[in-house]
Amino acid sequence: MGMEIEQIYEDRDSATSIVTRDDVQRMIADAKRGDVRTLFFTSLSRFSRDALDAISLKRILVNALKVRVISIEDGYDSGIKDDELVFGIKSVVNQNTSGDISTSSRRGIRQSAAKGNYIGSIPPYGYKKVVRDGRKTLDVVPEQAEIVRMIYDLYVNHGMGEKSIVNYLNGEDGERAPIPSYKGGLWGLTAVQRVLQNENYTGFNVYGRHTVEVTYNDLTDLMDRGKKLVQKPKSEWEKTDFQTHEAIISPELFKEAQDFRLIRGGGVRGGRRSFVNVFAKMIFCSECGSAMVTMASKTNNKAEKEYRYLMCSRRRRVGAKGCGNDKWLPYFDFRDDLMQMILSEVRARLKVYEQDPKALSIGLAGKDTEKEKQKLEKRVEGNRRLLFEIRRQNMLGEIDAGQYEFEKAQYEKEIEEDGKRLNIIIAKQQQQANIDKTHKQMRQSLSDLTKLENYEDIEKTRLLLTRLVQRITVNKEGEIDVITNL
Repeated sequence: MGMEIEQIYEDRDSATSIVTRDDVQRMIADAKRGDVRTLFFTSLSRFSRDALDAISLKRILVNALKVRVISIEDGYDSGIKDDELVFGIKSVVNQNTSGDISTSSRRGIRQSAAKGNYIGSIPPYGYKKVVRDGRKTLDVVPEQAEIVRMIYDLYVNHGMGEKSIVNYLNGEDGERAPIPSYKGGLWGLTAVQRVLQNENYTGFNVYGRHTVEVTYNDLTDLMDRGKKLVQKPKSEWEKTDFQTHEAIISPELFKEAQDFRLIRGGGVRGGRRSFVNVFAKMIFCSECGSAMVTMASKTNNKAEKEYRYLMCSRRRRVGAKGCGNDKWLPYFDFRDDLMQMILSEVRARLKVYEQDPKALSIGLAGKDTEKEKQKLEKRVEGNRRLLFEIRRQNMLGEIDAGQYEFEKAQYEKEIEEDGKRLNIIIAKQQQQANIDKTHKQMRQSLSDLTKLENYEDIEKTRLLLTRLVQRITVNKEGEIDVITNL
């Protein structure tokens, strides 16, 4: 062709916007100086994978700067015919092809994760990445796993907040040496929050938590854009239905931690809200069912202690027509008296149950019930095998239709009856396990709450209260009703 190659531009960037591609910008600058007369591309897909960018770049080079553009694979040569329609169609096809490749790649990554492969670039604290039997998975790092368990224990069982845990790990109290973080330095709030919100610690592979979104830096210049990684709503996250690696904590403990985040004022993203009322979300008006809320009275003397009172939120918003409960309760005195009332009532209930263990029983005789359960499971399994066998005999013509229907009805009836009884036993066993767990938690929470010198640590007090109390109601006479978790 009688041409000499003077410059090579390498487009190594993967970004779709030409604004962020250094060699593309250098090429445009050279063309503006008149240093470029002809440009060769292997394919228009290398010109740009975005149709808008491709046409804009073509107009800059071909139409404005009079540079000849040649695409070898596409047979396009602006020096012979500048057909923008054909150019645009090819650019749209290239954009769609690029999108299909990206979609296929993401699908492949999701499928790999669904099969149990860990697809993250960095393993969670407490694990290391390994390849076993051709599968990418996680192995426990014992000394780090103990720290993870400690964080959950402090959060769930000892009522410590995230900031308190950070101080504990960093040895702020001076009673213990600092525990190195993931990077070997001090722990931060974000690091503790990540541990408390990572379901991978339960042994299941959680994936599909993020997506890539295009962001426009300047709406008057749509080529000036970028990409950012954003977290999807938790409802859209995906999780394997089988354990892919060794668990550090149980799924039950993880769920408890998430429940406590909500109790402490966390939203769906785990944010925090400051409470001033230790009974928040637990105390309600018995007249209308609305929450009892605290209000602060104004004072001109800043040295005086803030005066707060409790009242029905609907009465406050709507007035007497909204609710007849006009009771105003001095918050601090009411709080101290009610706390003592709750402690006394829970202590009395627990004492009754300790003196009469049957009071906590739902009528299951341990060993006898377990024997019955095993007997039923064995009988159901046996009848299912017999049902399968007569179906086989019927298909082979070894028994007549009448006998088959008779025996089939008998086996199915026995399976249904035994299955119902088995489900009742399993449900009652689970119910009993929940009662025993609640009883144990209430004993511990009662002990922890009794040891508090005051109730100024609202977060800790609320957490302990939620383990003891379901609901508190106050009527217009100021009479209180407390429903405990027992």
